[in-house]
Amino acid sequence: MFESAARMMYFLAAVTLGLFALMFIGVSALTVVEGVVALDSGVLTSAMLDGVGMIVLAIAVFEIAKYLYEEEIVRERELRRADEARRTLTKFLTTIIIAASLEGLVLVFEARTSEISAIIYPVMLLGVVTLLVVGLGAFQLLARKAESIHVDPAASEADEADEDKRPEV
Repeated sequence: MFESAARMMYFLAAVTLGLFALMFIGVSALTVVEGVVALDSGVLTSAMLDGVGMIVLAIAVFEIAKYLYEEEIVRERELRRADEARRTLTKFLTTIIIAASLEGLVLVFEARTSEISAIIYPVMLLGVVTLLVVGLGAFQLLARKAESIHVDPAASEADEADEDKRPEV
């Protein structure tokens, strides 16, 4: 019963996030239309940059919804193997890295059109993105090493059987 309740919660979360992503895209389009109607190039540029930022956010939110749906509802994986965990986390972190990178670029362009002293925030965001990429690379390296360690399947099954026999605390 708990399994089906958990799957229902993941499904509701995925659907809600998908709807939020669509709403971000709608608000983005509305923002750009308002910029066009203003007939001012500065307002239009700002509206377009805001629209791009919202679309990037929509993509990130949609990717999270897709991740929840694919990993928690369709596949029902428990990520017991190192290669499954590596692929899943890599896919998820790559989405976050791409979204943060695009947002950093949008902020750089916004800073260019306003005060140049505002460039520090996009630079800091892009620095964090760089650290995320380095961290992902380190994770990939360590995960590949973990995958290459031979695990005796009989011992793994025995360990799982022992875990199943333990009383819940």
